[in-house]
Amino acid sequence: MSRYSLIIILIVLFVIVVSIVFVMQPQQNIDTENLVLITRVIDGDTVELENEERVRLLGIDTPEKGQLLYSEASERLRELVEGKSVLLESDQTNRDKYDRLLRNVILNRQNINILMVKEGYAFAYIIEPDHRYESELRTAQSYAHDNNLGIWQYESIENGFCIGISWFQYNAAGDDNENLNGEYIEFRNKCTYPLELTGWKLSDATEKTYVFDSFVIENKTTFKLYTGSGEDSETKLYWGQIIQAVWNNDGDHLQMRNDKNELVLDYEY
Repeated sequence: MSRYSLIIILIVLFVIVVSIVFVMQPQQNIDTENLVLITRVIDGDTVELENEERVRLLGIDTPEKGQLLYSEASERLRELVEGKSVLLESDQTNRDKYDRLLRNVILNRQNINILMVKEGYAFAYIIEPDHRYESELRTAQSYAHDNNLGIWQYESIENGFCIGISWFQYNAAGDDNENLNGEYIEFRNKCTYPLELTGWKLSDATEKTYVFDSFVIENKTTFKLYTGSGEDSETKLYWGQIIQAVWNNDGDHLQMRNDKNELVLDYEY
């Protein structure tokens, strides 16, 4: 064998060994036990896996229940990933305070988190130390904003995406009319600043109306509005009904308007 042939053989062997080592290396930050099946979309930024684990999409925030485009964002994510096998890519934080996995969802090499922002169904929502795709998310948000897509169509509504419904107990235990405070709505301020609700209005399908009187909800906190009577506090408000429940068990329509009479919540069940 010539010296030249030996060199060629050694080079080929080296390339083969390097290729094998590379293939055997797991991709960092990817749950590659490989694909996982998404069986259900909970809302625009939360999904459930085949093993019943819930996954919160990293770096994005979609409208809360009742907010404008809540249903559309949920439906878009459903179209994209429900019933499909995806890769889950982690960052620095493994789980949130609700024990949900925090992940980027990758389908056919496309980052679904970024796509939801680019199409205007989500805000970029970066929380340290999870900033792996911060640049891409902000670029996607700029694109959606500049093209007036999705949520950016409603940018002029003051505090339009702050208040959301975190729980709606429209069916009280027993007779609703005899358990008025068993019927309540829990609202959450998802914005990063306190929000004054003075003069805001809440109504049902028959236009029964509650007007907020001198009330401020702190950022990232919740409060409950009960149908019956009681003493108002920072976390509890009372409609003041004394005879009849407000919310129908077989379906109703909730709307909330800010002090400029702009619609900020619109929820039917």
